[in-house]
Amino acid sequence: MRIISLLILVFLTSTIQAQDLTDFVLVDNYKLEGLKVNVYFKDPLKEILSQYSDFDNKDDKTKHELLSNYLHNNTLYIFQTIEKKKLQKSYELKGNPKKIRTKYYFNLDILKANGSIDKEIDKLSIGGSFYEHMFIFQTEQGKEVIGKGIKMWGYFVMIEPYDNIKSNITELIKKDLDNAIPDEILVKEEISVEPLFDYQKCGLKTISKREFVITVYQNDSLGHIKNEYPRTETDSELYLSSTSKDLTGVTTFPFFSTTDKKVVNGNKTQVESELEYIKHYLKDIEITTDSNQVVKIEGKLIIHGYTTEGETTHYELYVAEFQKVGDCSFPKFIKFCPLDDFEYKRPRLTIEIEYELK
Repeated sequence: MRIISLLILVFLTSTIQAQDLTDFVLVDNYKLEGLKVNVYFKDPLKEILSQYSDFDNKDDKTKHELLSNYLHNNTLYIFQTIEKKKLQKSYELKGNPKKIRTKYYFNLDILKANGSIDKEIDKLSIGGSFYEHMFIFQTEQGKEVIGKGIKMWGYFVMIEPYDNIKSNITELIKKDLDNAIPDEILVKEEISVEPLFDYQKCGLKTISKREFVITVYQNDSLGHIKNEYPRTETDSELYLSSTSKDLTGVTTFPFFSTTDKKVVNGNKTQVESELEYIKHYLKDIEITTDSNQVVKIEGKLIIHGYTTEGETTHYELYVAEFQKVGDCSFPKFIKFCPLDDFEYKRPRLTIEIEYELK
């Protein structure tokens, strides 16, 4: 009798889960339109600590990089819909390794009961690095910081509350039940961008890593520099950064396409791009060449703002000055300047780039 009961329990468990939940912990369950929803969480910190026995001895920057890398390549939460003890679908919140240098880097994979992909949602307003269900926030003291910004490993971070994630995914589950998930938020077939200029082709072949020194300037009423606020960032995914919707990625290595319209007049080339990531940040683009090498890219930078009344935009002057690095010419100094600063002498922000070649 005991063996039969055990077999029944194993059968029911496999029927409900129908997928590998190793190291996932049940953290919530609730009712939704006649279905039961089970929610599972895998703690990134526990996984990293199990992989790196010396993790506590690593510097703060490395700790954040290891956590970011894990989150971009693994599943964080699984929401399972159950009806009459049978699994209907799984909704997996997974990091997307191609979404670099962006706040919202998760996808939501919708799986059928047999584990095959039903839909993949690309546009999802969920991000973060630290989450309510991580083991370090399960103490009374830890629970007090959920939903707040704290200093973690030398950086200020937000501890993401589970309710925000639950609300987002539950809404998508409802839409899926009604077969009403909009096409525009689903994963689209990726089309590779064919480089327009030689510096792009050379960069893809030779650049291994970039380091950015990003400095924001505060000026006084006379336009003199009052304060400087530098910070350092790194990037090792040139193509993905340049074709993302990340401001730094797009402006430090403008990645044009052979399908873009261009008008050549001597050593000046005007480019009108239809690429979404270029159009989002740059307009009135003019490229200066010398002996067929790009020496400067100028244009207007589009600054996007968001208020309760909707989106706002304003403009600044943009310039990317090139220098020889190895056998190629790459962007070296980037400046964002006021519209009346035609000589780029009063930048609001500068980016200096160092390259590590393959």
